[in-house]
Amino acid sequence: MEIKDWLFVLSTLVAPLFAVQATRFLDRKRQDRQDQLSIFKTLMATRAANLDPRHVEALNMIDVVFHADSKPQVEIRRHWKHYLDHLSDKSYPKELWGSRRVELLVELLYAMATHLGLDFDKTHIKNQCYYPEGYGTVESEQEVIRHALREILTGQHPLPVWVANLTHADKK
Repeated sequence: MEIKDWLFVLSTLVAPLFAVQATRFLDRKRQDRQDQLSIFKTLMATRAANLDPRHVEALNMIDVVFHADSKPQVEIRRHWKHYLDHLSDKSYPKELWGSRRVELLVELLYAMATHLGLDFDKTHIKNQCYYPEGYGTVESEQEVIRHALREILTGQHPLPVWVANLTHADKK
């Protein structure tokens, strides 16, 4: 057998291995993109409801899903770190904390959108979401109830009791 025959046999044996490896590589890349899109979609869908458990879970997956050393993914993790630092910063002025939180989240989402090749500008990310006023009302009312209940249960505030509808005979 000549060398070209050996090369033909070798290529016949090795080609399927390369094909499998190429397929696995492409599948991995496709799955990485799907995971990144999933995180982005979740954060976009819940950006007005930052206490939503899906929002918190998606934020905590950023380091796992955007793990590559490419410049865009490093930038995404940098924005996530700034956002996370702000979320736990108790020294930031309370009256400015919320608006700064939104700014940092918008920066993070914009970096993700850019990396994923999606056409979202920062104004769209910040302003184009629907959050019914009733959601805010329910959250505020639940917070008042939780605080009042905590004060009663910890003895910081007594439980007020009123007796109503007493008849004249009951007063004797």
